[in-house]
Amino acid sequence: MDKHSTELAALIHPPTATELMLASPLILVFMVALAIMLIEAWARPASKTIFWMLGVGGLLGAGGLTAIVHGMSNAPVDAFHGMLRIDHYGVFFQVCTITAGLLSLLISDGYLERVGVRVGEYYALVLFGVMGMMLMASANDLMMVFIALEVMSIAMYVLCALKRGDPKSVESGFKYFILGAFSSGVLLYGISFIFGAIGSTSLDALSEWFAANHDVSSNALMVVGIALVIVGFGFKVASVPFHMWAPDVYQGAPVSVTALMASGVKAASFAAFGRVMLGTVGEHAVVWHGALWWMAALTMLVGNIGALVQDDLKRVLAYSSIAHAGYLLMAFVAIGPGGVAASPGLASLLFYMLSYTFMNAGAFAVLSMFTKDGGDDTRIERLSGLGHSHPWIAAGLSICLLSLAGIPPTMGFVGKFYLFSAALQAGERNLAIIGAISAAIGVYYYIRPMIYMYMHDGHPAVTVDRRAAFAVAICAGVMVVVGLVPSTVLDWAQESLLSVVG
Repeated sequence: MDKHSTELAALIHPPTATELMLASPLILVFMVALAIMLIEAWARPASKTIFWMLGVGGLLGAGGLTAIVHGMSNAPVDAFHGMLRIDHYGVFFQVCTITAGLLSLLISDGYLERVGVRVGEYYALVLFGVMGMMLMASANDLMMVFIALEVMSIAMYVLCALKRGDPKSVESGFKYFILGAFSSGVLLYGISFIFGAIGSTSLDALSEWFAANHDVSSNALMVVGIALVIVGFGFKVASVPFHMWAPDVYQGAPVSVTALMASGVKAASFAAFGRVMLGTVGEHAVVWHGALWWMAALTMLVGNIGALVQDDLKRVLAYSSIAHAGYLLMAFVAIGPGGVAASPGLASLLFYMLSYTFMNAGAFAVLSMFTKDGGDDTRIERLSGLGHSHPWIAAGLSICLLSLAGIPPTMGFVGKFYLFSAALQAGERNLAIIGAISAAIGVYYYIRPMIYMYMHDGHPAVTVDRRAAFAVAICAGVMVVVGLVPSTVLDWAQESLLSVVG
């Protein structure tokens, strides 16, 4: 056997038992999704609740396996020839995406029945989307990042257009598909430029290249490649000027899908973006500092100002999502000369992403109860009188909105505080001031729904869904408890951040 045959045989060897164990959360989610598709195709049960139970069980099982994998080793472990890296950073974001999937499923079952979309493949698509998100969190190769991104995105395109009889839903899916495909192409071009510069798409190889090449700005291929990767991720996280799709897509998609998209997709995108910029590029991100600075500043301002004139709460939360992408981008601007190890405040990125998952999903869980004539009716004025007719639902929504606004003692306040602190520690005073002004603007449109709930008379037509109400209770409880006692989660975020650089 010649040398090349030997190398090829080494590359295609079957996975070891350890590798299968490390990938077991992903495998379980995939197998449950496949089982749902087969049962729907062959049995077509009249009640789709069985699929809901399988989906929830699959994600809970994946969460349990993730905890086991998390305890297997304190050091990062590579699997499948370095294509996956199992470390505390990836586990943290896998927990975020699994949580987003579970909360979305809690919202889904009753909501889908009310809007007349009872199809089994919905649950399979949610699981395929969550699997792609989990894969993005642990991908250690740019091509694996791209594959995971496509697995996640294709599922989300279909889910957005699932209400085929609703023109807004079809428009939502089409817009998301067109702009998502464009952003994927830009990302792929960026990966090809990076491959041209170093001859590899491995993040380990990229990290070694940056460690050995201090004059990065002289390598045009690398500068353009990373710039295109930033643009590609900019579309996925809905940062300015790549944000235009978000309001229309959020408004047209089913509420349960929007909840998953606003929390899980954003968490997965920031996980992969962070692994590239924090764990690989590190201190050399100063080359792209100006672009990241303006992206963060404009994203915060445009998102908060755009939300001021919206009368639909789904569009308000869409612009809010844009603004929060700007807050999270401050962490990338705050990378200091010593990289991640010298910038412990960057752990605020992880903490805030987890808090955003809960507060966003809780708000959408309340919106899922506002349906009219088989469709969503999420105008802010429909909240009139909710505080008197359904005080507990109104209280849950209020806590989520206050957390989004960054009002103490919520988890959102703690996250914003540490994000702004990280920017100030890095000497980005002007960016922190812009962030504070943007946050102050945002308080108005977060308080406005509360004014309708408690200060306007009305009899809102709300269908109280026990599962959705349970999701609201979970989110509100986490917001308050972690907001009062954040140390455990902050320590976990700090440990996870440091693992991304080994």
